[in-house]
Amino acid sequence: MKTDELKSIGLSAALILANIAVMWVFAFTPLSQISEIVFTHLILGVIFYGILLTAGVHLAKSGIRNSDSKKAWTGTGVLQFAYGIFGAGVLSMVGPKTQALALGATAVITTGITVISGLAVYLTDHNFSSWQRYSNYLFMGVFLMALIGTFTAPLAILAFILALLGFITYLVYEIWDMKQRPSSIYLNGIGIYVAFMGVFVQILQLVIEMMADR
Repeated sequence: MKTDELKSIGLSAALILANIAVMWVFAFTPLSQISEIVFTHLILGVIFYGILLTAGVHLAKSGIRNSDSKKAWTGTGVLQFAYGIFGAGVLSMVGPKTQALALGATAVITTGITVISGLAVYLTDHNFSSWQRYSNYLFMGVFLMALIGTFTAPLAILAFILALLGFITYLVYEIWDMKQRPSSIYLNGIGIYVAFMGVFVQILQLVIEMMADR
């Protein structure tokens, strides 16, 4: 792995750690109630977070490409806020001690998924360029299942499964893209951060649910 790739990983790791801290802080504020409000209807919650994440990614990457630091930081801030309030809503379901355990367990699991994804990319010559398109298809499936799940609750689980698969697929693509364009340090860092946190918040929901049931 080249120096530029390590720099991208370092940047994404810094953003990830910052975002985990943000969601934990938000869990003790009224911001933790935003998810409960927007997810009164499943499709509204999916649209709300979908807009925030899409806008954040667009602003951050556009700012980097055009050397517009203000736009890049604004986009990153939107992403930190979006993942922060989502994670805070999940964490607010349990007490502070359980929150710490849940965050640690989720970090280990998500890192494991990331390592496996990285090995799949770096130990093979497979072309993962199409995986960005696959992730888009999966995210479109999330919206469809969320719409149906709003009226047929048992099918809502399909939206969650598709979201998790979508972010894992996107993570593999972003790692592959970093391998192809290692010199794009900031774009790669943002891409991996977004994908990692997407997987993280999905896994966090599973971990919190398991701990809450105990």
